[in-house]
Amino acid sequence: MIRLLTGDCREVLATLPACSVHCVVTSPPYYGLRDYGTAQWDGGDSGCDHRRAIPQRDGSSSTLTQTGGPSGQWPYVPFRDICGKCGARRIDRQIGLEATPDEYLATMVEVFREVRRVLRDEGTCWVNVGDSYNANQGTAFDTNRDGGGRKNFTMSPKVSSGGLAPKQLLLMPARLALALQADGWWVRSDIIWAKPNPMPESCTDRPTSAHEHVFLLSKASRYFYDADAVREAQSEGTIERFGNGNAPRKPAVKQGGTDRQCDTWRDPVGVLANGRNLRNVWTIATQAFPDVHYATFPTALVERCIRAGTSERGCCAACGAPWCRVTETNYTPGGPKHSGNAKALRYIRDGEREDSGYKTRHDTTTGWSPGCTCDAGVVPCTVLDPFIGSGTTALVADRLQRNAIGIDLNTDYARMAQERISRDCPMFVELPPAEEQILEQADKQLVLL
Repeated sequence: MIRLLTGDCREVLATLPACSVHCVVTSPPYYGLRDYGTAQWDGGDSGCDHRRAIPQRDGSSSTLTQTGGPSGQWPYVPFRDICGKCGARRIDRQIGLEATPDEYLATMVEVFREVRRVLRDEGTCWVNVGDSYNANQGTAFDTNRDGGGRKNFTMSPKVSSGGLAPKQLLLMPARLALALQADGWWVRSDIIWAKPNPMPESCTDRPTSAHEHVFLLSKASRYFYDADAVREAQSEGTIERFGNGNAPRKPAVKQGGTDRQCDTWRDPVGVLANGRNLRNVWTIATQAFPDVHYATFPTALVERCIRAGTSERGCCAACGAPWCRVTETNYTPGGPKHSGNAKALRYIRDGEREDSGYKTRHDTTTGWSPGCTCDAGVVPCTVLDPFIGSGTTALVADRLQRNAIGIDLNTDYARMAQERISRDCPMFVELPPAEEQILEQADKQLVLL
């Protein structure tokens, strides 16, 4: 089941039961990057657009130029607090447009403190976050640019760094990780999402940004993590490194309680038939999205997080404890590309030190064991995204047969996510009639079965 909830995530999270989700995969709004169009205005002129033009400089000179708009006009951004044209007061609960980085971090700590409450003790939280620059003008998107009445997000007002000079990188991912760590989270990994097709930038005095961060967080030192579900294919370099009989003699390796030293011994973690352990640099291309939400992360990235953070078998229907993979390990003589090595074959043929020849490790899943003693049924694990946006996390969770809960402040995005998930699997996803009435009347909750 997939539940899509609308509202301020801080308020909606407070309505969810404690320790009720197994994994969190999310990409919160980046600091000072975009305005997602959720503001309401109190007072002033109802016909005012509450936006101001931002003069743009040429980049190679200090001359102001009219660029960025759909017809050569200066781009527009909404006023942050008070409309400078009609005096209306802005009322907005969206995250990312705080006046300073410290205010943004305080808000994020508040959000993830509530996330930690609803996350199970053995659960994991995967947070994708990008960086921003001081006084960054963001990406210019005029709300009427397509002429079709669709509501796009707009560029954000200038961000303030609290003392840093303009053009400085704010290092917001690192600041966020440290703030969450200080609030009680365990920062277990800093994963680099390398983009082979990054968004082009007009800068000429620094490299184009082609990566973002994904932090793996947990509530304690021990947690559920299915390494076998996300193993990578080993590179030829790894095989050569651990399988070259002419390589220099390696130090003794302890395996099965016996110390052995041999230039033909393969490192126990070297050649694995099931692939190597997942590394913390993920090269994943960005994906185009045809609808009006432009800040989407690719399904391949979300899939790795969900596979590693939730049990493929499911969890206990009574207490929610995830089932764990049971594996059997075996070693076979001969390794990839080196089974014909004369020295290894001689050991095997003559029966001399047969156990120290080239070997390949095979880890086979033989079954699943319950993580509790309830002896109850099995149900899918639950994945949460408090900033669901276009619905990518819920979409991937549905494909992997997990339950999902998504929250977004913008009701337009909740509708978009619902339509996207329905299109992805129309034969198996339906919106119950009762929930359709709720959607039409209150725009509060969507439930997909």
